Amino acid sequence: MRNALLIIQAALVATAIGGAWYLKGDAAALAALYGGAVALLNTLMLSRRLVRAGELAKTDPQRGVYSLYFGAVQRFIFVLIALAVGLGLLKLDPLPLLASFALAQLAYLVSGARQLEAGPQSGTND
Repeated sequence: MRNALLIIQAALVATAIGGAWYLKGDAAALAALYGGAVALLNTLMLSRRLVRAGELAKTDPQRGVYSLYFGAVQRFIFVLIALAVGLGLLKLDPLPLLASFALAQLAYLVSGARQLEAGPQSGTND
């Protein structure tokens, strides 16, 4: 699931970058690239945390749960700071940055909903 999700997210980000470039030029494409990169890094961070939490849970389930909680807080802070840097410090165009980020996150949500519908058997790491 991880690899397929990353491919889908990357394709959506590339589409957003192309659309931003076509509609608003190079600066908008750069902003879309930044927003998409933040979303992709967020997904990669989650993937790493899930693997680590699974390993911890084998010996101590409570530590596995704490690892997931810490990962959620860590990812939230990362996204908050990354978007603040992009919008505030780098002064990137907000619309393409946030649209690209939201599009990639939407793919993540749709993927999660599909996995819930399919049941636990489809939770493979292809």
